[in-house]
Amino acid sequence: IKRLAREVKVWSRLKHHHVLPFLGVCTVGSVPYLISPWMENGHVLEYLKNHPNVDRRRLLAQVAGGLEYLHKFKPEQVIHGDLRGPNILISKSGNACIADFGLSELKSDAYDPNYSTPFILAGHPRWQAPEILKAETKEAARRNATTDVFAFGRVMLELFTGKVPFSHISHDIMASVRAMGGEFPPRPCDEEAVSCGLDDSMWKLMTDCWHSTPSERPSATDLVARLGA
Repeated sequence: IKRLAREVKVWSRLKHHHVLPFLGVCTVGSVPYLISPWMENGHVLEYLKNHPNVDRRRLLAQVAGGLEYLHKFKPEQVIHGDLRGPNILISKSGNACIADFGLSELKSDAYDPNYSTPFILAGHPRWQAPEILKAETKEAARRNATTDVFAFGRVMLELFTGKVPFSHISHDIMASVRAMGGEFPPRPCDEEAVSCGLDDSMWKLMTDCWHSTPSERPSATDLVARLGA
């Protein structure tokens, strides 16, 4: 219930064309559910399987726009905390919307000592920044704008390849070990990835997002500019 309340607290404030709208809460029996518009195209990876010729760079620019909105949200910045392909839904008109705010935080809440260790350490390791994976304390594991940007780089890889980061490694734990060591997923050089738009500039943007020094990663505003160039 606490996590649901936290999600409502964050999501209900957001209104942007690349953020999934929040419509309300309903209860079925004793179980509460959050209501959003039905997105018939599913998440972005499903959409790309059914529409392989879609402009991936356009979708990424839309996600970056949504992320910029979250990071510039007033009066408090919003950290998504779990950005990955299945959490990006596609509208009827073919536009990307950031969804699933279950791990999102208002910046002021990101340092709440009442957050549990399981919540702090939640998330999917293939998309998490190494500083989170290596963190030994709750404080060190706090998500922030730079960890969202790191995850965005992983999302770029997903959209250009249709595969999870470190797809050549089947076990999440082994993938985490590689990521903790600062290793990048290998650059896909197959014809399909290149035809989907994975050129030198896009790979450079990905690796910039994965910079080992968080402060050296681009901002969401930088992402919007570089994807729109």
